[in-house]
Amino acid sequence: MRNSKNTESREYPRKELILDLLKAGAILTAAFIAPGAVKLFVKDPNYRKWKDFHRPLLVRNIKNLQRKGLVQMSETKEGTVVRITEKGKTETLRYDVDKIKIDRPDHWDGKWRFIMFDIGNDKKEIRELFREKLKQLEFYPFQESVFIFPFPCIKEIKYLREVFEIPDEVKIVEASQVENDEDLRTMYRLH
Repeated sequence: MRNSKNTESREYPRKELILDLLKAGAILTAAFIAPGAVKLFVKDPNYRKWKDFHRPLLVRNIKNLQRKGLVQMSETKEGTVVRITEKGKTETLRYDVDKIKIDRPDHWDGKWRFIMFDIGNDKKEIRELFREKLKQLEFYPFQESVFIFPFPCIKEIKYLREVFEIPDEVKIVEASQVENDEDLRTMYRLH
């Protein structure tokens, strides 16, 4: 019979979850007792979550995050303190992008939202990611760099601009009229 402390009963410490916990203000102190063995001291309301992680995998993943510059480790008299870096915080924003959804109100307010962008070739990959995210959110490609959407979305677009670091390259326009918009109204079921 397997012990409850076996690796199969422990949660895999995904890097997204480690970064989220650290971003939320957790201070993780690790005392490396022996190779592969670690004792954790956590100042965090989510302490139980840290306890559920498989320790050797947690240590390995933290070291990987350090190599990527997402966390910083510093020595103190209590042990090695692990903190999230600015780069790590930015990385967590990118994970949050995958969770974005735009709520659709029961009644359309009669306004169209245009998202226009001019993202240079030096940020070609970002441009394609931004364009794909708009499509995923069901924005319609009105032109190559102009998308249209009938529901309030300013907060979400401003967030995407910040995450993708393109605050000046993306503009939002609200319009109460679009010529020949019958196809758009049908597509978004606005009749």
